[in-house]
Amino acid sequence: MMQRELDQAQLQDSEDWWGNNIAFRCPHCDKVYIVSAHLAGGERVCPKCGKSRGVVKGGKKSGGTASIFW
Repeated sequence: MMQRELDQAQLQDSEDWWGNNIAFRCPHCDKVYIVSAHLAGGERVCPKCGKSRGVVKGGKKSGGTASIFW
């Protein structure tokens, strides 16, 4: 399983982090999907292929973390 932690100061063009919400691009199918720390416990599987999982804990300004696993 591969993992990449997001650096909030160096987000890729296909990523966004606003409050406790993060947008990822799935490395398998290229679907962009949103993960919210408030909704669904901060984890979400790619809604298109199910082969990646985004995780966000806390908010961008409060020192939160975000990762994608595939």
